[in-house]
Amino acid sequence: MKATHTSPSSAAEFRRWLASLDDSALESILNQRPDAAFPLPPGIASLATRLLLRASIAQALTSCTAAELAALEALVIAGAEINPVGLDSLPQHATPELVESLSAKALVYTPEPGNQVRVPLEVMPALPGDWSLLDTTTFTPDDVRDLPSDQRAILETLLTGGGVGATKDAAPDADPSRPVPQLIAAGMLHRIDTHTVRMPRSVRAALSGHTAAAIPLTPSGRLADEPLTGVEDESVNHAGAAAGLDVVRAMTRLGEELGHHPIALLKDKTVGIRPLGALAKQIDLSAEETARLIGLGFHARLLGRGEPKGGPEGNFLAPTELFYAWHDQPLGERWQVLIETWLSSPWATWESARGLDPDTAHERLPLQRRQVIDVYRRATVALSEEDFWEDLRFSHPIFASRTRTETIDQLRYEAQWLGVVAMGRASGVASDAGCAPALTPPTVDKFISQADMTILAPGPLTPELQRLVEMVADLESPGLASVYRVTDASIRRGMDGGLSGQEIHDFFREHNMGEVPQTIDFLIDDVARRHGTLRSGPALAYVRSDDESLIAQAAASVAELRLLAPTVAIATVPVASVLEALRAAGFAPAAEDEHGVSIDARPQPAVLPTPRAKAPREPAVTANRVSAAVAAVRAADGQEEANSPNAASEPDLDLLHSAARSGRTVAIGYADKNGSLKEVTAVPLSVAGGQVDASVGGRPVRFPLHRITSVELA
Repeated sequence: MKATHTSPSSAAEFRRWLASLDDSALESILNQRPDAAFPLPPGIASLATRLLLRASIAQALTSCTAAELAALEALVIAGAEINPVGLDSLPQHATPELVESLSAKALVYTPEPGNQVRVPLEVMPALPGDWSLLDTTTFTPDDVRDLPSDQRAILETLLTGGGVGATKDAAPDADPSRPVPQLIAAGMLHRIDTHTVRMPRSVRAALSGHTAAAIPLTPSGRLADEPLTGVEDESVNHAGAAAGLDVVRAMTRLGEELGHHPIALLKDKTVGIRPLGALAKQIDLSAEETARLIGLGFHARLLGRGEPKGGPEGNFLAPTELFYAWHDQPLGERWQVLIETWLSSPWATWESARGLDPDTAHERLPLQRRQVIDVYRRATVALSEEDFWEDLRFSHPIFASRTRTETIDQLRYEAQWLGVVAMGRASGVASDAGCAPALTPPTVDKFISQADMTILAPGPLTPELQRLVEMVADLESPGLASVYRVTDASIRRGMDGGLSGQEIHDFFREHNMGEVPQTIDFLIDDVARRHGTLRSGPALAYVRSDDESLIAQAAASVAELRLLAPTVAIATVPVASVLEALRAAGFAPAAEDEHGVSIDARPQPAVLPTPRAKAPREPAVTANRVSAAVAAVRAADGQEEANSPNAASEPDLDLLHSAARSGRTVAIGYADKNGSLKEVTAVPLSVAGGQVDASVGGRPVRFPLHRITSVELA
């Protein structure tokens, strides 16, 4: 006898429910399911189809909390995939508030008369294969190691095959001495139907050598329902700004170094391990952080790949024209650019020892960054590492459990490295990168020189002052209040850049607070006496000195030089090459113009054209876009479309899958081998390989899918 519930397919019922919603409810769904708004849906049927696509549902499920997913699982166990469950008789873990939240994401719906809830058949297959929050059985690596070899071999085979497998031993009446029934009895495998088993998440984790972390089903109370709009503790913003400005300075050093010494790329356009290490040493950073900066700079179009102007021939990594425009911007605006770039960057640089390895570019990373930051943005207290993981597992359980721990740790580190997160809280830029300039302390044009040869900058220096300070001193301690150290080599570097001893004295007197310590004055004079005793100019190049023995020693040390007179030598290579060779030989030459005035003879930095910006893969969802989508649906008269007959004549395979999971009886219409239409009442056991295995009157029967004409609940 057929059941009295004879509504058409759940998809048609879902369309009718969607059409019955008012505009505000549809806007709420599209705000949480933005992929369904692109392009504008031409009607309710189209919108319903998009919302029931597995990829769209999977994306929506990643935004669900553990409580929402547990409620969804409880509803399915209660049979809500096939028959609606009354709102007044909800199962444990499914509260009216959670049902309303799931309904706002179109993951459940309330068919007429509206006092019931149903789960679309397409939802559960979109979850990971081993997903279950209500199964709290936990296994450890020791539990797996203690298994007999045949049972362990089955689990390892399933692990490599995705966690789901077919076997003839899955039936309840299978031989209990066989490995599969024993694993099912131990809870290490779950029976899906008489021919299919699934590996639980905790067993998958145990096989990988660790115990699956418990996912809390209730919130900790540390997170607000919505992201907080402001940061009450200003020390968080100060700490974030200090960290972010350090990254700005590091990016500046990287770009300048690559401008003077572009790095040759490998054939696959990656930065090799050795060049990366040499570059890291040159800018005084680790190879890992240098690779991180390269990935960030490349995505920001501050760095590029190609043959630079004014540089060597070949394929090199070098700064772009945009880098020098960025370099001249105020610190706060430069920080803002890096934050906005990081939020959309696909580079997981920690996954490779090479720079710009294409295997480390993942489209999923921007979403994962937002999920990590979301936890901090909603935190009402500072989060420890343990607090963060607990809140992440509740807020984004699929992401937390299906993503490698190293990846999440690296994303957290990057957020702290860039100043988006500080002191366990989200800084102001986590909500709006545009506030970075406001959070950046005002620049200063004075510093404090000390007798121990250090310079203390009490705040961020103006760009020009910072450039000059970095010419004559080495950064020793970065931060909002930076410390530089003056050395023999740093003063010589300033003079190599075209500054005379007197100009360096004047620079210190103009910008120093108070008297310049005598130790610094003495050092400047000492270096100035030794610097420039050799003079070089274009001949292609010449070298001159009043000291005949010095010029003879220089000519003997540098192969490119040839003595022209006792005090003059010439070379057939450019001045910059001569100066570099002399410095490498231990001399301290100075470049001069035709009048004998010291100049900066360093070659112009290599530069690449700025690459064209790539359009975002996913357009931004705005209130106007959502309103336009709802208007497009209404213009198509969605109510009439939802009530129209279902054009599809194919059987409802999702109903077959659901009936196989729950053991429900269905009426299957099919064509026999003679082409005659028949109908039989059966309990589906499995749906796979283009056929349905079912139990008809206690005996197994196999139906080819292409012969099935209809499926209804019986």
